[in-house]
Amino acid sequence: MANIVIAEDEEILRLNLERKLQNHWLQGNIVASVKCGKDALESIDKLKPDVVFLDIQMGDLTGIEVIQQCKHHCHVVFITAYDKYAIEAFEAGAIDYLLKPYSDKRLIDCIDRLKVRLASTPIDIKQLLSNISSTNDHYLKWIKTQIGSKFRLLDIKDIICFKACGRYVKVLTKDREALVRMPLKNLSLQLNPDNFWQVHRSTIVNIQHLDFVQTSESEQMHAHMRQLPEAIAVSRSFAHLFRNITVD
Repeated sequence: MANIVIAEDEEILRLNLERKLQNHWLQGNIVASVKCGKDALESIDKLKPDVVFLDIQMGDLTGIEVIQQCKHHCHVVFITAYDKYAIEAFEAGAIDYLLKPYSDKRLIDCIDRLKVRLASTPIDIKQLLSNISSTNDHYLKWIKTQIGSKFRLLDIKDIICFKACGRYVKVLTKDREALVRMPLKNLSLQLNPDNFWQVHRSTIVNIQHLDFVQTSESEQMHAHMRQLPEAIAVSRSFAHLFRNITVD
């Protein structure tokens, strides 16, 4: 039997992976199925699984941070919605990766490779992942969003702004609104600061969609974004960003 830990922050996707593993890997024994990086780290070190299916993008710790911090070495399958992470994980020596949305065939191929690898000692990929973190551009190119019960990948270039919404972030494009299950503070670290400017403690805008900024008589600055009907308030703490492009 191969003991397995699953870490996936989207409940629907986590339950789906559990079901598929039970159907396609009869010798697989799921010992823990968790929804955040902290619980993944605790489960790996406590239960010492043979295999971990690990979502790279979780709200607290990323999958890469979990592997870097855990003490137990096991075979790793990274789960990601972003091509760049998948490529980096694979090249770093991880057993495999699952790129969302993945098919049953892709999962079965992954399981077959795992069965072969289980006969050998797991590769210690911590140093390789550290090299990735220090030398490569990790800014998001795609982002996984939720609209009702549906999940959709959006090109980061199409996003006009992000707004904090409790524990989530509201994503605005010209066509739709969606949610990202991650605090704005965590998300901001993954955005290219050349394009995404924080203009308020609860708002980040994509300046590629900026039309103009304007200051009112009360000295309140607003950013007017193309294809958004309402202007976005710019707090005084961030007004200096627009000093050279203000329209009075």
